[in-house]
Amino acid sequence: MLFCTVINFDIARNLKETLLVTRMGAEAIPFVKFWVVMPAALVFLITYSWLANHLSKAWLFRVSIIPFIIWMLAFTWLIYPALDELAPGRLCDFLENWLPVQLQIVTELLYYWPLVVLFTAAELWGAAVISILFWTTANDLHTSDSAEKSYPWIAMLGNLASLVSGPLILFCISNNSSQGAAGWQLSMNQLSVLFLINGIIILLLHNSCNKQRCKKSSIIKRQALSSESKAPVTHLPLTESIRFLSHSTNVRYIALVMLFYCVCINMLEVAWKSQVVQVFATELEYATFMGKMTLMSGFGCIVCGLCLFRLLSKGWQAAALATPVLMLITAVPFFLIVLYNQNQLSTTGFFSVELLSLSVYIGLISNVLSKSAKYTLFDATKEMVFVPLGNEEKYKGKAAIELLVSRLGKSGSAFMQQLLIIVLGSLSLAMIWLGGIFFIAVLWWLVVIGVLDKSRNNAKANPEIKVIT
Repeated sequence: MLFCTVINFDIARNLKETLLVTRMGAEAIPFVKFWVVMPAALVFLITYSWLANHLSKAWLFRVSIIPFIIWMLAFTWLIYPALDELAPGRLCDFLENWLPVQLQIVTELLYYWPLVVLFTAAELWGAAVISILFWTTANDLHTSDSAEKSYPWIAMLGNLASLVSGPLILFCISNNSSQGAAGWQLSMNQLSVLFLINGIIILLLHNSCNKQRCKKSSIIKRQALSSESKAPVTHLPLTESIRFLSHSTNVRYIALVMLFYCVCINMLEVAWKSQVVQVFATELEYATFMGKMTLMSGFGCIVCGLCLFRLLSKGWQAAALATPVLMLITAVPFFLIVLYNQNQLSTTGFFSVELLSLSVYIGLISNVLSKSAKYTLFDATKEMVFVPLGNEEKYKGKAAIELLVSRLGKSGSAFMQQLLIIVLGSLSLAMIWLGGIFFIAVLWWLVVIGVLDKSRNNAKANPEIKVIT
């Protein structure tokens, strides 16, 4: 099931970045993440928490995933062909005359509102479908011991999907590239059909997993109220759930780990994309480049997945530290090259195109390895912390962390990026600040992992069963 969700994530990610960044630049990303994605994630969290109290786990999954499939089909087949007709032209013209130059990006976002919605849906697919819906299903089917054996395989084999989605994206784009705009529309239609097919497969596979979970639950019920039984799912409202979760030590530390990861990846990714769009400026060029990145991510997941087995043999902390250490090592040369090139421009007036290209490809390696580590090392170690927790922590805790905390990290960093763009004029001029925030967040991330490891070991040594009444 993870295999299919990753393919759909790669398709959605490629489209949302290609369509948005090539029209408005990487500077649009912080504005979308803060003003649109964060509120949308909050709405999804509230809705998901309410549905979790009223629907079965099977229907909760279906109701959560089907709207994404419908939107992707509607966007590619109906909305995108009429992009200009759906734009609020008069309102954009009015705002353009009143807004200062630094905020003209707002009128572009409003004009291309369907692209903003697509970007938001793609962001939520990663947070909601992969991080919450899939991993919650996996957690229901595993114990702590089986998770340590199975999750490295699940993370590695599931993320091998990028080896399939990368060539598929490249094939759809290159096969129709000679037809111009009509070819690009045809490519999008083909990718949306692939998204639909994968969505149907995901629903069928989840139905099968749900049957296994029901069999497992019936066995646990027959063993009845033993000390190994898991606490039943409670029906706390969202506000009470968050208050309850705040008292869970491990959940708090997981939230901090997620927060610092999101700040780091957002600073690195946006900084890199501001360089990429200078080299690959058209939709076709950008989409082809991102398709190659997707393919490389598949190979990166193999490497990181194999390393996960080795690292887990040395302990959970070693595997958890791998992601921030890898990001730190690969991000340093990227930021240094970009800053050196900008310093040359400001002091001598010479801007090196070769250094720009070099920074793009070094940033590519950094982003590929960072995302590969996230999908394997980071996700697997994070989920291992969730497995022994109660259902309230597992379901609503994951939802709060994956949606609220992750969005808080990305939106908070996006807000800082907005301020830098408004004050300094562009992401390129704010690069030293982006790098500084990145390095501070990585250091705090490393500290929290050490604290979480101690808390996890204490919980194993002194297991407690929490029952909510």
